[in-house]
Amino acid sequence: MKKRNGIVAALLLGAVLAGCADLNLTDPNQRTVETFWQSQADAVQGINATYRGLQENGTYGRWLQFAYDARSDIGLSRSPWGDLANFTKSVLSSYDFEVNREIWQHHYQTIFRANQVIAYVPAIQMDAATRDRIVGEAKFIRALMYFNLATLYGNVPMVLEPPKPTDRPAQAAESAVWAQVEKDLGEAAPVLPASYAGADVGRATRGAALALLGRAQLQQKKWAASAATFAQVTGYTLVPSYIDNFTEGGDNNAETIFGVQFGGPEVLAAGSRGQNIIKMQGPCDVGFCDGEPTAWYVGQLKAETTVGGQPDPRLDATLFYNRPGGMDVYGTPFAARYGNRLGDSFWRKYGEWYKTFQDWDNPIDVKVLRLGGVLLMAADAQNEAGNTGTAKTLVDQVRARAGLAALPGGLSQAQMRDRIEHEILAETGLENERFFWLKRHDWLTDAAKIAILKTHDPDFNFFDAHRALLPIPSTETNLNPNVTQNPGW
Repeated sequence: MKKRNGIVAALLLGAVLAGCADLNLTDPNQRTVETFWQSQADAVQGINATYRGLQENGTYGRWLQFAYDARSDIGLSRSPWGDLANFTKSVLSSYDFEVNREIWQHHYQTIFRANQVIAYVPAIQMDAATRDRIVGEAKFIRALMYFNLATLYGNVPMVLEPPKPTDRPAQAAESAVWAQVEKDLGEAAPVLPASYAGADVGRATRGAALALLGRAQLQQKKWAASAATFAQVTGYTLVPSYIDNFTEGGDNNAETIFGVQFGGPEVLAAGSRGQNIIKMQGPCDVGFCDGEPTAWYVGQLKAETTVGGQPDPRLDATLFYNRPGGMDVYGTPFAARYGNRLGDSFWRKYGEWYKTFQDWDNPIDVKVLRLGGVLLMAADAQNEAGNTGTAKTLVDQVRARAGLAALPGGLSQAQMRDRIEHEILAETGLENERFFWLKRHDWLTDAAKIAILKTHDPDFNFFDAHRALLPIPSTETNLNPNVTQNPGW
């Protein structure tokens, strides 16, 4: 499925619900909902359009790293775009600010497409296994979208079928949203294959559904259930070189459980696109440097050395910085490029650092779930469930790939929690996981913990507990009287 025309079909099936009716004209070439869902080819086009929704700015194309990592203590923004810098401080002068509005809009747009697949594909006369698989893929994508919405906004409208133009869905309690995420993934996993071949590589697998289910249970503090679910995620291996997870050549590698498929400038004419994450948050002069790592986070990556006395290889894979011996930034030495900015550091992960420039449309896939991160999430679940020894085994696998010594034996649950936290910091920077950790371990609502986070990031602005959630865009609350703004906003 990577960079091929199957996934890039831009089927805006919602067009039949708006416009043109007052003209009393019918386009004989326009297929409607009633005429479209007729064949297996239609079903494939429908699910491919749903995958295309994952490429949007508000899903995985641009803004989620601002909503997650840049709002945590590992990232900040000194962007000249004041509204963007303020967003990373959880300050919004308008709830319809582009980042907030597009995250909401593009998640629901993708849910809209998934709902059509789930509603209409079961009635198509086609190969039963393929039909069930396609519906399972749509349920996986819908669950992924609601996972993000519940995490970022809390109580949100839960739309589970193709809507009518007059529908004004009420908010569901966050617990109900999580329950639906679990239901969708529980139904998807049995009908999804363990792997794909050829042009289908990159579609949601059984392992992806189970890994996302484990993550959803983890965010709800269902520690034992999460640990049991993660234990079912098999068939993946850590690639020898950590950095190979974040290059175009490493797309869909043996460690990838689910990645959003992107292409470079060559796929634009086909309706696909690249991701803009590193162009937005990458190094100055190469990108816009609208987001940067905090000095505290840089220190976390420098905290340990390998058994051979070398820096943790995840440091150089994640960041550009002025290291001893020098470091090239897109072919130019760091010091030569930045001069008096030698104290600065920039995000390197997901960048095309092996070139002399950074494409706006970046072809490197965004790893939503990969084994390195899942092992650490599983360790978190096992530790909180009281299985500290099992947690150590999982963490040690990740540390061994980085060339680090195994953790000492006999750690208490609290000590192991601290070691898991550090390992997640080192392993998953700019992969959104830090925000998830902070939220599930109550760092965003506990005043004493928030005070500690403020020492990590001077811009950290969660002293008002309501900022742990984003405000619902005004475009939604103005249109839908059944949606109430999040408290405090």
